[in-house]
Amino acid sequence: MSESKEIVSVESDQSIQVSLRAYTKILSHVVQYPYTAVNGVLLSTDDDDEGKEGPMEVVDCVPLFHYNIPLSPMLIVALTQIEEYASNRSLKICGYYHANEYHSDNDIGAIATRIADKIADNCDNSCLIMVDNEKLNHIATELPLHAYFPVRTNDRIDWKQAEQPTLQFGEKGLAIGPEILKKQLYRSIIDMDNHYDDISLHWDNKAINEVVQLFAEGMGS
Repeated sequence: MSESKEIVSVESDQSIQVSLRAYTKILSHVVQYPYTAVNGVLLSTDDDDEGKEGPMEVVDCVPLFHYNIPLSPMLIVALTQIEEYASNRSLKICGYYHANEYHSDNDIGAIATRIADKIADNCDNSCLIMVDNEKLNHIATELPLHAYFPVRTNDRIDWKQAEQPTLQFGEKGLAIGPEILKKQLYRSIIDMDNHYDDISLHWDNKAINEVVQLFAEGMGS
């Protein structure tokens, strides 16, 4: 990734809006691998910067790993690939998502902190999304995500919880959660682990993008 940049403290009212595309991939990643931790990189548009009014908009994401979670050379390679992919599409890395292995564990652990810190060190404006495993049984009515923003104090990054993230199309958008399960869309999710096992599989997840686009059009977007 690029040279480290200064992190600016955030206000308590800073918020995040998650697109249907990003949410579908996050949820599919978690459901496909229910007995392991999973993680990924969040993407926003190039013009979504800190001076912009309104919430940070997470427009897409790239699933990283489900069995190679720790910070490693593979992560560095993956971040470099994602950075190039994003820049070619007028996107940029804007954060990190993480779901812990155990159902009752929703804390920001050491691994999530290390990777989120690394991304924050290289982004003008970044966020961390933690999946609330205990809310996964209520995806028809609740968004199982918590958002955090970085605050640097004395050369250390602390992750401060922000407002509850919102979903594209609001409450109506939550209908995509049950659809992911009903149509078993999660079975088609491809992360970096899958790609490194078989390079013919690509982590851009075009098949999921197409399904989400049809869903959004059906909502009158």
